[in-house]
Amino acid sequence: MRIGAAPRVISGAAIVLTVLFAGTHMLTGEPLWMSAVTLNGVYLSATGLVVARAILVRSHRVAWALIGAGLCCYSAGTAYTWAVQWRGGQLPYPSPADLAWLSFYPLAYCGILGFFGRRWPSRRLVLDGAIAGLGGAALFSVVVVDVLLGSSSGQGLAQVVTLSYPLGDSLLLGTLVCQVTAGQAAARRNPALIAGIALFVLADTGYVVLSAQGLYTSGGPVNVLYLAGLTLIGMAAWNGAGTSAPVRAAAPRMAVPISFAVGALVLLTVATRVRLSAVTVALAGMTLVLVVARVFVALRELESVGRERHSEARRDPLTGLANRRAVHEYIDQLLARTARRPIAVLLLDLDKFKEVNDSYGHPAGDQLLQLASARLQQVTRHTDLLGRLGGDEFVLVMSSETLTPDEATRLAGRIRAELLKPFLIDGVQITIDVSIGIAHEVGEDADSLFQHADIAMYNAKRAGGGHVVYQRNDDQESRLRLELTTALRRDVTTAAMILHYQPKLDLRTGTVRGFEALVRWQHAERGLLMPDVFLPVAEQNGLMSALTHNVLTQAIRECARWHAEGRRVSVAVNASATDLRFECFPQQILDLLDEHGLPAKALTIEITETMMLSDWATTDRVLDRLTSMGVRVSIDDYGTHHSTLSYLRRLHTAAELKLDRSFIADMLTAPRSAAIVRSTIDLAHNLGITVVAEGVEDAQTLHTLREWGCDQAQGYHIGRPAPAAALRPQFAQP
Repeated sequence: MRIGAAPRVISGAAIVLTVLFAGTHMLTGEPLWMSAVTLNGVYLSATGLVVARAILVRSHRVAWALIGAGLCCYSAGTAYTWAVQWRGGQLPYPSPADLAWLSFYPLAYCGILGFFGRRWPSRRLVLDGAIAGLGGAALFSVVVVDVLLGSSSGQGLAQVVTLSYPLGDSLLLGTLVCQVTAGQAAARRNPALIAGIALFVLADTGYVVLSAQGLYTSGGPVNVLYLAGLTLIGMAAWNGAGTSAPVRAAAPRMAVPISFAVGALVLLTVATRVRLSAVTVALAGMTLVLVVARVFVALRELESVGRERHSEARRDPLTGLANRRAVHEYIDQLLARTARRPIAVLLLDLDKFKEVNDSYGHPAGDQLLQLASARLQQVTRHTDLLGRLGGDEFVLVMSSETLTPDEATRLAGRIRAELLKPFLIDGVQITIDVSIGIAHEVGEDADSLFQHADIAMYNAKRAGGGHVVYQRNDDQESRLRLELTTALRRDVTTAAMILHYQPKLDLRTGTVRGFEALVRWQHAERGLLMPDVFLPVAEQNGLMSALTHNVLTQAIRECARWHAEGRRVSVAVNASATDLRFECFPQQILDLLDEHGLPAKALTIEITETMMLSDWATTDRVLDRLTSMGVRVSIDDYGTHHSTLSYLRRLHTAAELKLDRSFIADMLTAPRSAAIVRSTIDLAHNLGITVVAEGVEDAQTLHTLREWGCDQAQGYHIGRPAPAAALRPQFAQP
């Protein structure tokens, strides 16, 4: 709600009356009625502010109503003392006014707890406030009762009343401070409330000392402290009224209870050598009892947090399924049993998931994983453990006394049938497949079961989906794949990765304008390997960035040598989707260009359309940076993916597109292919983009492309990929 000016006016009046009250007692001969009017005026103003706050503002209404009720009792007690003094009577100690004043504390305490709203404060916070209250009362007792007052503190009811004030003040102040350190919003936004209660502590201390010695009179300096505290409490009621911004917890939330606990322990230690009052010792002892209770609460909370973290550490955050760690532990527990039961591990890999991620973005991919996990939970038994290993890999662990390979196979069939049903994501129907590897054996450990299931899953994927059960003779093929991976890790950054260059012919001039660098692997045992053999291995094992850097280094060095010989040709290098996800990629290229002295315009980076979808924002920044450096960007395999025109519209940095060989191969015999090629050439030229035709295998195709206005061409008819040393004849006009 909108807060008006009335609270500010009333607060200002309370401040003026407080100053006026203090001023009247600096002068002699002031009438008693003026002191009564000013003092009770402050009480009524502060009480009115708090009560009005409870009536007019919804947030924390109950809390302020309770505090207002406490102030009403406090004001009534003060009015009573002035009425007695007005009639010339003597106020006994304790008196009915003490009952009214002491009523303030339980009401205000409940009000402070009411800042939590409908959510009851935690046992930790209640205990912290009680520790602070009792500990503060113990410190007050030793200072005031044992040191200042001694035997004059009274006996019986008088002493109880004497100590009730500091106990109440300490409880209120301690609870407020503990709320602040715990991050309670209403308390942290209201330092005026804390300051007001703190002034009450000082005022009550003065009141107790003076009353016990028979020196207290209404209108003294103690009353000035009360009025200042009341004014602050009244102002606090309207401080930030109507706001509910969250407040972060302060770091030293244990500082307050620990401080009072240490104080209580010190008092009990001193009591073994110095005689302290029984009240002081009792309060210190009660404080330590609450500290012990607080420690138990803290241990319970730590235990609960530990259980939650243990559970979270074994759950996949996206799907809520068990993660790799939990699955391994579960299998180890099954294998550790005295009476082993058969175990089946089904390793699932979602086919076409990468295409979904690339075409529709990661949010769609995440949604697909969640929907797939829900379907898997529907078809599996409650005794089976279903988990997600990461990416698009899931695992299912089956175990029972009667488990057979056929049972696991039948379940794999049901899983595939369920996952083949279309998924509806953002209004689009998406169909995927699944490859399932099954390892069914007693096994020695979880790793061996996973390894066997992985081998079977790889065979299922190679077969085009479905499920495959692991066989012992599968190990040989897996070993060969592992050996290939190990060798590639060793050679990926070395000269074993060699480049062959395929010429790109300028169809207008008939001269070679550049070369595309194509990587080969000179394997130590298997000879020269083509990219289709090792690129999938490099992608699966995170080696693409290292491979791209090696290819770039060799291609830029070779092209710089050509330039030094006077051959002004360019070189094109294929980048991977991984490269485009790193914003340092352009700087790496720039460093290589500077190192070898090659102009940026002599380098072309070729990308495929699907690369642009894996992380469009980062990819766009990377390509923009490359273009600003002068490097040309080429779209490779153009026309082979969905939404090709949409990509071309978004990718404003493209300087070149390469028509895929599938369109060039039959353009002389297929009218539709011919129309696509011609219209693409016209579209690209209207956008200022160079067109390169791939897969030119004969002279007639080359001649037709020249007539249609195609800019460049490459293919076996023009020149096969060859090492740099064999390229000299191709620099001449064919």
